[in-house]
Amino acid sequence: MKKGTKFFLLLIIVLFGYGCVSFLKLSDLQLDGYKFPNNPDKAKLLLKEMGIAHQIHMWDSIETYNVIFEDEFYGFFGKQSHPFKEQKMTFSLNYIPKTFNGQLEIVSGKEEGAIWGIQSWETYRKNINGKIEIKKNKDMKFWVPTYQYFIEFPNRIQEATAVDYIGSKTIHGIECEGVLASWNTVLPQKDIDQYVIWLDSQSKRIVKVEYTVRDMYRFVSGAAYFQDYKDYDGFMLPSVLPVESNLVKDGYLHKMSIVNFTPNKLSSNVLTPLN
Repeated sequence: MKKGTKFFLLLIIVLFGYGCVSFLKLSDLQLDGYKFPNNPDKAKLLLKEMGIAHQIHMWDSIETYNVIFEDEFYGFFGKQSHPFKEQKMTFSLNYIPKTFNGQLEIVSGKEEGAIWGIQSWETYRKNINGKIEIKKNKDMKFWVPTYQYFIEFPNRIQEATAVDYIGSKTIHGIECEGVLASWNTVLPQKDIDQYVIWLDSQSKRIVKVEYTVRDMYRFVSGAAYFQDYKDYDGFMLPSVLPVESNLVKDGYLHKMSIVNFTPNKLSSNVLTPLN
């Protein structure tokens, strides 16, 4: 039995054990009391201000970028949610910004040296001799672009076609304002994710992003905190991104860390070997 199938069966058993049958329901990030539409114009303005605070124009100035990236998974659900052989992994990630073309190289543990890539949603593996083998892999089709989306999130979410102001709240002592964002409509859809972006009301930087995970299971949702920002010559990136999940009652599912960021380390041709 494949890991994903075993995880799904175990998940159902655990959720029933907790008396939770909400896994049959499509996850929805609308807050209690929220009525659509609220204030779309305010939401658009907040996203524009967030883009300025994160200096997203910098992404237009580079061809590719490299990120040394760590991800540590916790507990039962953390262990089951990823395809790697260790609970703490270090990667060298290379991407072409504003596309989903990139490569993930494992630089720690038992799989050190393995390189997975994605180009136009086609997954491939690169062997130690540099030979490219087209190989379908659902895990890498999920994880390689997911890491990229988190890194580029302040820029990527500007593409959302449906936004609304969702209100304000305090997160870790920071006064925040929230924007609900999606495509076509902010209301829940079976195959399109929702996001709630919580912005520091003063700096307009992201404090927390809540999101659905339709590509995995339609009842799953999560939240990533954007912490300890660092300026890489104009690129404003969080150093630490702890992730919560509605599958976990207490604590984090995993914690991502951006260790280093280097623009234009590789040519874009290296990241589009299937051309």
